[in-house]
Amino acid sequence: MIDATTYLNNVNKNAQPKTPSKDLNKDAFLKLFVTQLKNQDPVNPMDNKEQLAQLAQFSTVERLTNISKAMEGLTKTVNAMMGLNATGYIGKKVMARGFGVSKKGSEISSTNISLPVACKTVYVDIYDKDGGLIRSVEMGSKDAGKFDFKWDGKDKDGKAAEDGQYRIAIRAETAKGKKVLATTEVSGKIKAVNMAGGQNVLELEDGRKVLLSNVTRVVV
Repeated sequence: MIDATTYLNNVNKNAQPKTPSKDLNKDAFLKLFVTQLKNQDPVNPMDNKEQLAQLAQFSTVERLTNISKAMEGLTKTVNAMMGLNATGYIGKKVMARGFGVSKKGSEISSTNISLPVACKTVYVDIYDKDGGLIRSVEMGSKDAGKFDFKWDGKDKDGKAAEDGQYRIAIRAETAKGKKVLATTEVSGKIKAVNMAGGQNVLELEDGRKVLLSNVTRVVV
């Protein structure tokens, strides 16, 4: 599961300068084909079957290129429409798949945790923006289903953590010691909608970001 912050980091990290393509485009193909015709041996001209095969190959490549361009255009149009529709989320509270937690003074966002099976032990690990573990909260045993978690804002020494953005990770095991994969949802009110890497990103009022595709429901 990927939240918007992780997604944006990956987009920025993978944004590499484009290098010249080594693929043979249609203009180069036609130039090469005409050059072959001009320079062929009059005594031993190119086989008609070979010419037809090359032209068929060119035709297929051109059709695929046109289809690819059409799909790219359609994708951009759909994304733009989704972006316009996403503006309707502004001012509304949503639930979305994610694991970001925000802290500002005594205001701390809550998280909804879902377990597929009953677990004997459940821990919620809280990490700072640099990936450092600052607290592990023992939740005890939990039945299958959903439950809310709200961090008290303190670190492992019982001191108030700094205001900012944090991440949580769930460690859960059954009575037989089998590790269980939990899913988490975060909630918040939408402040703005942005586009990044072809994805619509919703910015919450507290600064957290979630992908539009990760929204599970709008909370009335």
